[in-house]
Amino acid sequence: ADRSVLGRLRRWLHRSAPPFDPRWHAVLAREFGHWQMLDEAELARMETLVSDFLHDTRWEAANGFELTDDHRLVIAAQASMLLLGLELDGYPQLSSVIVHPSTVRLHGDRPVGGGLRSSGTQTLAGQAHYRGPVVLSWAAVRRGARFPAGGQNVVYHEFAHQLDMLDGIIDGTPPLGDDEAARTRWVEVCTAAYDTVRAEGSPVLRSYAGTNPAEFFAVATEVFFNRPLEVRQHEPALYDELRRFFRQDPAARAERFAAAHADAPSDPAT
Repeated sequence: ADRSVLGRLRRWLHRSAPPFDPRWHAVLAREFGHWQMLDEAELARMETLVSDFLHDTRWEAANGFELTDDHRLVIAAQASMLLLGLELDGYPQLSSVIVHPSTVRLHGDRPVGGGLRSSGTQTLAGQAHYRGPVVLSWAAVRRGARFPAGGQNVVYHEFAHQLDMLDGIIDGTPPLGDDEAARTRWVEVCTAAYDTVRAEGSPVLRSYAGTNPAEFFAVATEVFFNRPLEVRQHEPALYDELRRFFRQDPAARAERFAAAHADAPSDPAT
């Protein structure tokens, strides 16, 4: 089924989201480094996506965290960034967003791969569950939003997993439509980059990308948005595949923003 139609139908059945509050622009300009880089058309689309995400999502706080409207807004904007160019208005399989104040600690028996299991404490910045919640550390969320040059963004990472899960297979290949040539090209390019990360490392993809294909896609999504010029330089084929999928060109956006910033008059010395 067309998921964009499903998303619109779901919203029509349940209600219309309140409009984007203009006061939110100031919060996002301060807390989300990518917000100021968006052009007028992108901002208009993002306003709708953010309003819908805020209204559609079930929010939960964990470990005594005081979850505020600003916290929700910053998370919603980052999750919406991945949808900006897609024919998708939300994350239909998402049950809730659970926010911890800092590092998420998980306890209990769980699989760790290779047929093995662990009962020790697991610490992480976020986790995405199939047809379930996304769990986030607010400390990691804020750090990734404010300092994109660091390359990591837990919201991009976990919601990339949500996109990967849409077809029911968590394999690093999100839904690509019925274009078999596009699917073949995606698999060839991503497999080559994944194998290189595992064998040699990468100047732009951190080693965690070599964990498995699903983590490769999530890490690649982080750097595609956060360090697009470097991805385009060092992994041009991968950049092109991500650009085609997300229907966004973050490198061109960054170049436009840098040029506009360079042309802006500087403050006079005092």
